[in-house]
Amino acid sequence: MSSDRKAYSASRQFAHSDDARAWLELTISVALYFGAITVGILTIGKWWLTVPSVLIAAAMGLRVYMIQHDCLHRSFFSSRNLNDFVGTMLSPIAMTPYRATRYIHGLHHTYVSDLERRDTFEIFTMTLKEWDVAPRWKKLQYRFYRSPILLVVIGPFLLYGILRRMPLYGFKTGIGDLILHNLMLAGYLLTNWWVAGWGGIAVWAAAFYLACAFGALIPYVVHNFEEILWGRRPELTFGTAALQGSAVLDWGGFFDLVTMNIGYHDLHHLNAKIPGYKLRAAHAALEEQKLLNSHKIGFLQGLSCFRWKLYDEENERLVPFPSFLTAGHFASAK
Repeated sequence: MSSDRKAYSASRQFAHSDDARAWLELTISVALYFGAITVGILTIGKWWLTVPSVLIAAAMGLRVYMIQHDCLHRSFFSSRNLNDFVGTMLSPIAMTPYRATRYIHGLHHTYVSDLERRDTFEIFTMTLKEWDVAPRWKKLQYRFYRSPILLVVIGPFLLYGILRRMPLYGFKTGIGDLILHNLMLAGYLLTNWWVAGWGGIAVWAAAFYLACAFGALIPYVVHNFEEILWGRRPELTFGTAALQGSAVLDWGGFFDLVTMNIGYHDLHHLNAKIPGYKLRAAHAALEEQKLLNSHKIGFLQGLSCFRWKLYDEENERLVPFPSFLTAGHFASAK
């Protein structure tokens, strides 16, 4: 049996839901989110109270998004219907329609690290060969697209604030889910405005923006580190894609707590049925059995991942943009 199959087999003991734990995680997360939003609104003008409240609301909004993510995989609760119901009800906080997101995220898991299906990657990446033959306008376009300003500061807000209101792939999963999501979001924001005016909207928007900006770092780093392995099938196997096509974010216990252990991404891609509240324990158990040898990335190292822009298929790694030579050609920066 191959090592990845052994790891998957060992992970199955963790791939079952604990409904009591799930309800506890959900209740605490939602209560802290709405509690922080309320305190933030009530303390407007007292920045030493409002700012911490917005930060807590942002952290809990991100955590609610991770709970919805588990519901997408139907791993948070033991009941399929309950996962779908809770995932739908959380969509106004998570800022993404449930069924449409489940569809596109399922494609991501199916084709992770597959260069033939880069449309399912969170961040599109050109190969070095594609860059070499691309016209100048396309290179400029791609440089702008891959800039940290667009990927972290602007892009996430546009994606979740605007594009996720009516994603085109959502029409494949049902227009009713999109309409329901947008009606619930409109109801939430109108209630906020009715109770607290534009100050309430400002508190919500600040928490939403911070959650988007920080949350954008997670999928970027776990799938855009230097030693990542991408390929094409049939040479690329599911196990190889999971264990070498993503990394572990070693950003500390508080980060793990806030994000429902989503940083343990290689094991998550190997077995998405492990609920987030068990993922860290599962990862530790498999590492102890020497079934995992994860590539761990610290926070500062994660920020440095913005250097990597192009995938070098020959050397099986991401590389920076090539440097411009006096001869007018591009050479790969090593």
